[in-house]
Amino acid sequence: MTSNPYLQLGTGSDPVAWACLLLAGLAWWFGPTIGRFAQRLPTRWLLLALAFAALLLSLGYVQYYLRGGPRIIDSAYYYLEARALAVGRFAFEVPEPVAAFGGRFLVSPRESSLAVIFPPGYPAVLALAVRAGAPLLLGPLLAAGLVFATHWLARTLGSSETAARAAALFSVLSAALRYHTADTMSHGWAALLLTLALAATLQLRPPLAVVSGACVGWLCATRPVTGLVALLALGAWLFLRSKKQAAWFCAALTPGFTLLLLHQHAATGEWLRSSQTYYYALADGPPGCFRYGFGRGIGCMLEHGDYVQARLPHGHTLSSALLTSGRRLLVHTLDILNFAPLAALVPTGAWLYRHAPGMKLAAALIALVVLGYVPFYFEASFPGGGARLFADVIPIELVLIARVLERWRALRWAAPLALLGFGVHVSGQHRLLRDREGGRPLFESAVLQRAGVQRGLLFVSSDHAFALGHDPQIKNARTGVVVARQRGDALDHLLWQQLGRPPTYRYTFDWKQPHATPAVHAWSSPERASTRIEAESLWPPLGVQSGWLTPSYPPQSCASGGRGLLFHAESAAVAARFAVPRTLTGRQILLGWVGAPPRMTAESAGSTVEVEWNRAGECAVSNPIRLSPNALHLILNTKDSGTLDYIEWQD
Repeated sequence: MTSNPYLQLGTGSDPVAWACLLLAGLAWWFGPTIGRFAQRLPTRWLLLALAFAALLLSLGYVQYYLRGGPRIIDSAYYYLEARALAVGRFAFEVPEPVAAFGGRFLVSPRESSLAVIFPPGYPAVLALAVRAGAPLLLGPLLAAGLVFATHWLARTLGSSETAARAAALFSVLSAALRYHTADTMSHGWAALLLTLALAATLQLRPPLAVVSGACVGWLCATRPVTGLVALLALGAWLFLRSKKQAAWFCAALTPGFTLLLLHQHAATGEWLRSSQTYYYALADGPPGCFRYGFGRGIGCMLEHGDYVQARLPHGHTLSSALLTSGRRLLVHTLDILNFAPLAALVPTGAWLYRHAPGMKLAAALIALVVLGYVPFYFEASFPGGGARLFADVIPIELVLIARVLERWRALRWAAPLALLGFGVHVSGQHRLLRDREGGRPLFESAVLQRAGVQRGLLFVSSDHAFALGHDPQIKNARTGVVVARQRGDALDHLLWQQLGRPPTYRYTFDWKQPHATPAVHAWSSPERASTRIEAESLWPPLGVQSGWLTPSYPPQSCASGGRGLLFHAESAAVAARFAVPRTLTGRQILLGWVGAPPRMTAESAGSTVEVEWNRAGECAVSNPIRLSPNALHLILNTKDSGTLDYIEWQD
C-alpha cells in the first residue's frame, strides 16, 4: 500500500466494490447476450433505462458514500448560497453582531449582510431544488440528463447508434460523474451545459444556436474558465459558418452573464470584480495570491499553504504549472471511466476521427479546458471528486472512447474494465471520501429533530456545520433555529442578547475521534459575560489595504485562547477595517497585542488616534481608546508585523 490515495489498490470492506467485481465478471461472460438484447430495444427505452440507472446510482452515492449530505467544504457553501438564492438574495441579512456569522468563503458587502463567494450559476439551479424541498435530488436528475446529452452529442458527432448507446452507458459507469451528480458541487451541472452547448452548436440551426448560447452563458456563471473557453471555441466556430447564428448565440449569453454580474455586484459592490479574488484579498495572502497567471506571490498561504510551500517554492512558474497540469491529467485518467488505460483512447479518437464533422471542435474543447487551467496554481484534486477542474469534459471524452472501441470491435471490454477499475482501484478514493471527517456530514438537521429543537439559537464550531446549518430565511430565534458560530468570547453573549435571550444550544461533533456521534447540548450564558472579542473572530475583515491578515497560533503563552489575528506587514503598512458591534459604539476599548508593541493608529468614524501601549511580559495592552459615538467600523493601521490578540471594552 502507498500513501498516495490515487495509487491505492484493493477492495477493502466495501460491498459496492465487491459488487462491481461481480458485475465485471457477469458483464464479460454475458456481454454479447446483453448487447444483442440492448440492440433490440428502441433507443428511447434504452436511454430511459440508463438514465434511471444513473439517477439511482447517484442517489445511492448520496446515501452510501456521502452519508446523506454534502461533505466537501465547497459543496457546503454551494448549499448555503443556494438557500440564500431560494429566498431571492445574493447577499443575506444576519442579526447583529455580523462577526458571529462571518468566516470562510464569506464576504460582508454591507454591515449586516453576508454573501458566499462562489459563482452563482449552479447555486441558482440548486435553489430550485431547495424550494422544492429536495436539494440532494438535483444531482441525480443531472445524472439522468447527462445520459441523454451524451447520446445526443455522440450522434451529432457522427457516431453510430451502437457507439452512441455505449457512450450513454459509460456515463452511467463513470464513478467521477457519480460523485459530481451526488454532492452539491457545480461540475455535474457544468458538464451537462458544456455537452448540450457543443451538441447544439454542431447542429448549425438558428433555434439551437440560442440553446448553445444560453448554455454557454450559464456555464460562464457556473465555471467561468470553462465557460470562457466554450465561448471562444463555439462562438468562433459559429462565426466562421454563419454570422447570423453567431449573433443569436451571443444574444443568448445574456441571462448567464447577467446572473454573474448581479452576483458580483451584490458580493463586492462592483460589477466587474470577481467575488473570489475579492475574498482572497481580504482573507488570505500575500496580496494578489489568488490570481490567474504566473509569477512570484501566487499561491494563498492560509487556504493552500502546505501545497504552496511544497509545490511552488519559487512562485507559479511555467515548470510548476506544467507539473501541476500533469498531476491533474494523471488523476483525470481515472476519472473518465475508472480504468486509466482507457483514457489513452481520447487522443486516439481525436486523431482517428479528425476529419469527421465537428470532431476537431470537440477535441479542441477538451484541449482548451486543460490549457485554460494551466495558469491556475492549485491542483484542486481530491479523492472521490478526482481532477475536478477537468470533470466538465468527461462526457465528450466518453464519446471518443466509445467510437474508438467500436472501430476496434472491443466494446464488450469497456463495461467489465470500468467495473473492474472501480472495484480494485477507484473505489478506494471514494471510501476515503466516505470516511473523512468523522464519516458523516458535519451538520445534520435530523440531529436537531431528534433533540426536539425547533426554535432558538444554535452554536456550531466549524465552517462546514455553519454552511450546512444556517438558513438565511431565519433571523428570529422565536420562529426558527438561528445557526451561528460559537466564538467562545463576548460575541456569543452579544448575539444571545440581540436575539432576545432565546433557548440556546450547542451542536457538538468531534470528528477527529473515532466513532464520534453528533449531539445537541443546552448552552447558558455565563453570569459574568465577557467583554472581550477575540481578534480571530473578526476574520475576514471588511477591508484590507496592502499587507494581509490571517488567523494564527502564536507561540507566546500570554495569547488569549492560544490564537490571534496575524498582521503581515513585511513590505507595507497594513490598514484593516473591522465591523464594530453596536455595543462598542461610544465606549472605551483596549487592544491586546502579542509580542513587541507596534506603531499603530486606530480610526473610527473619521477620528484617528495614536495607540499607546503598556508592555506586560510577552504581550502588550493599549491605553483606553474611545470609539466615536456613531462608529460602525474600526480601522487599525500598523507598519509592524505582529498578532492582534483581542479587542476588549470597558463598562
